[in-house]
Amino acid sequence: MNTWPSGTRTALTQNDHELWNANNYPGTLEICCVCDEPTGHCEEDNIEDDEGKPYCYSCALTKGIIEDEG
Repeated sequence: MNTWPSGTRTALTQNDHELWNANNYPGTLEICCVCDEPTGHCEEDNIEDDEGKPYCYSCALTKGIIEDEG
């Protein structure tokens, strides 16, 4: 499960964000519900199914949640 410093969701500098994630995996990273890898997205641009589960691009494409951009 994702965690935040001191349990409080706050804005972090890029350096603080990287440090937090490096020491608290998965930290604030969004993890794909299929492959358990970081999705590369955040709350504003994430890919979710109807149940709100996060997906990386590759898994969302495979599951038919999104269509190929090509």
